[in-house]
Amino acid sequence: MQTISCPSCGANVNFVSKASIFAVCSYCKSSLVRQNMNLEVVGKISELRDDLTPIQIGTSGMFDGKKFEVIGRMRIGWADGYWNEWYSLYDGSKESWLVEAQGFLALCFPYDETPMPTKGVVSPGRNVHFGKHGYFQVEDMREVECIYSEGELPVNGPQGRISVSVDLTEEGGSDMATIEYADNETRVFVGKYKDFDEFQFKNLREIDGWKL
Repeated sequence: MQTISCPSCGANVNFVSKASIFAVCSYCKSSLVRQNMNLEVVGKISELRDDLTPIQIGTSGMFDGKKFEVIGRMRIGWADGYWNEWYSLYDGSKESWLVEAQGFLALCFPYDETPMPTKGVVSPGRNVHFGKHGYFQVEDMREVECIYSEGELPVNGPQGRISVSVDLTEEGGSDMATIEYADNETRVFVGKYKDFDEFQFKNLREIDGWKL
C-alpha cells in the first residue's frame, strides 16, 4: 500500500492498488489525481444523500471460489436513476468491478481481447463479438454522468464526468458485458450476474430497518 498526503488538508490518502490513478480524500473530499508520489487536486466531491446500499469500502465477497475486496466507488446517474460501480481487487490484485444496479449484482473484469465497435455504430439489438465469450447483444445505450466518487479508482472519476454506457447480455448464456465510451478512452468489461447471498459478503454497512 502507498500512502500520500492530501495536498489540500494534509490527511493520509492510501492507495491499495498500483493501478489506481484517482482518489477522494476521506477527510476534505478533495478529488485527487496521482502522478507517481504526487497528488493534484482537481475538484471536490459533494456529500451523497439517500445512500441505501449495504455495500461500502472494505466490504469483501467471494466469486468463483476467490475473495474480492471493495476499495472504491463511482455512482453513475442517468435521466431515470443511478447505479453503483464498486472498484475491487480480486484474488489480491486483479482489477474487478462489482456492479450494483436496480437490485442486480454482477462482478466484471476488464476485457481487451478483441476490438470493440465505435460508439457511432452501436445500437440496441446489435450483436457484438467478444472472442472466446461468443456474441453479446446490446440491451440499451445511454449517456450517463458520474455523480459521486469515493476511495480509489483506476480511472479519473470526478463529479460531472460524462460517458456513454452500453449494456450487453450473452446470447443464450448468463454472462453480461458493458462498454463505456468516454473522452479519449473506451473501457470494456465482461462479468456474470449472481444473487446477493452467493457473494457471501462480509463487512456490510448497517442500514436502519434492513436485516442482512
